[in-house]
Amino acid sequence: MSGGAVTMVVSLKLREPNLVPPVILVVDDDDPVRVMLARLLQTQGYRVLQAPNASEARKLIGTQRPDLVISDIVMPGESGIELRRHIAGMWPELPVILISGYSAEGPAEFAARTANTTFVQKPFAADQLLALVEQHLAAARHLEHVDGDA
Repeated sequence: MSGGAVTMVVSLKLREPNLVPPVILVVDDDDPVRVMLARLLQTQGYRVLQAPNASEARKLIGTQRPDLVISDIVMPGESGIELRRHIAGMWPELPVILISGYSAEGPAEFAARTANTTFVQKPFAADQLLALVEQHLAAARHLEHVDGDA
């Protein structure tokens, strides 16, 4: 039942008047997974950009800074971890959720050592991902507010 509560809280927060919806970039070479994640996030009021690989993701973030990135780790060409390093070079505070269906030991250790990065093992529950999304976005909003007051 808590999954419904998480979904409802997220939805209510995004429906406040004059609130610009956060932009989330979803990067995954598996089209059905990417589309499913995008739809899940869109139902919660988020604006979603999609990229099938890290190269396309780099192009998108070159034109628009997302508020959060959700990226698969294992993709043809550049991995999600390499993409995370690239993003950290531009915006170290930008939160990234790395996802993978493969062995979690290496990626989990990388995420634990990397600021604003979380690893989620596939398969995962929708409410688990939505809770992480909201946690990362809330933390980013808090940092912006604190930096804005300084």
